[in-house]
Amino acid sequence: MKFKGITVGTYYSKRPKGKYNESICADCENCKKNIDKAKQYEICKGCDKFYISKTCKAIITIGRDQTTGKVIRKTFVADTENEAMNKALEFKIDMDKNGGPRIITKTNKSLIDLISAMIDEQFKLKRIKESTYRRKLETLKKMKKASFANKPISKVSRADVVEYLAKLTKYSKTTIKQNYELLCMGFGEAYHQKIITDNFLSGYKRIEKPKSDYAGHHRIALTIQEQKKLIEYLNDVEYSQFKHKYLFLLLISTGMRIGEALVLDYTKDIDIENGTITIRRTQTKNISGNSIIGETTKTSSGKRVINLNDISKKALENAINHIIPNKFHLLFYNPTNKQYGLYEAASINSALKRAGKKLEIGLYDEEDSKGKIVTRTDLHTHMLRGTFATRCAEAKIAPTVLKEILGHSDISITMKYYIDIDTDFINSENQNVVNYLIEKNIFEI
Repeated sequence: MKFKGITVGTYYSKRPKGKYNESICADCENCKKNIDKAKQYEICKGCDKFYISKTCKAIITIGRDQTTGKVIRKTFVADTENEAMNKALEFKIDMDKNGGPRIITKTNKSLIDLISAMIDEQFKLKRIKESTYRRKLETLKKMKKASFANKPISKVSRADVVEYLAKLTKYSKTTIKQNYELLCMGFGEAYHQKIITDNFLSGYKRIEKPKSDYAGHHRIALTIQEQKKLIEYLNDVEYSQFKHKYLFLLLISTGMRIGEALVLDYTKDIDIENGTITIRRTQTKNISGNSIIGETTKTSSGKRVINLNDISKKALENAINHIIPNKFHLLFYNPTNKQYGLYEAASINSALKRAGKKLEIGLYDEEDSKGKIVTRTDLHTHMLRGTFATRCAEAKIAPTVLKEILGHSDISITMKYYIDIDTDFINSENQNVVNYLIEKNIFEI
């Protein structure tokens, strides 16, 4: 059954397993048969050379942007064409109740319309990376669930925006910041295009970014005793039982980011003879959300050379001794990831958290989504970087030097490690002050 404005079809795709390419299909007896794609799929889906997939889609036109001429469509995916069609029909019925396909004009543009266009422009002009583009689209997707974000921005009231931001206070500072930035972007563009005369997100009467009520468990660094416990465990545990042990020892002894460590090239980035590691790139994500090897570091300041000390050099040498040779030349290679050879930073983080729970580091109880009280740990991979930086601060390394070691673009970021120093260090420093005052006969005890 056909419906006007809805296109439905089944699409087949094929990607190789390992080093195979589609040229082998020309000699395959199954592929020589003159049959339709549906039958071909049934024959080839068990192929040991290719991954074969089938996707049923229904596509519906939901509007047109009169300014750009762009037709806007929505796609529904399901296991069968009928299921995909039913999803599209449900959407069409609801859309027809609200006046049918929307013609986007300058006067009825919504916040989502404006922000989407600006994000696309930033990405096309290479003002933002793929990972940033994807993250902004994810934030926009969540914002789209709010009714005010989809109606003409000229009809959005100050109260609509305040109510939306008030609901974000239960989330982290980062989530609030990401939403607030997009709101500022959208309203700023609407004011620039003269769609609105009052920008609620600008000027002395602007709506301020809300404060977060989120009580997170996110320390900067481990205490000295926790660090001793973790390092002792990493040194003692067998590699066969904990394959990431040398990765964690390298992180905590160099302060490099997890994304930087996971893309180290053992042929280009490591110089054992001169005792250096060159940081020139990091792990990132593409538009599809897949982890890939980035072309550069997180920031321009991230490009640096790390000089190894005896501790970090030992960790690196042990890591080199356990290299799995691979075409990507990755020091830490994931053989199950045939396409990129990368470990996911999230899975590495989970492995560290399991160790943290086992060692009873940073434990706390929290209610999960099902209302059950569960025990968690605040240990995470970035805390290893923070622990390295904090120990450097306690060792009285100058902030400007530490900034270069960590690859920070702003020294204010580096300075936070000077206020998270260990309690034992604070006590010893306080005693030094007391000893100095007594020595100078300023006080007597």
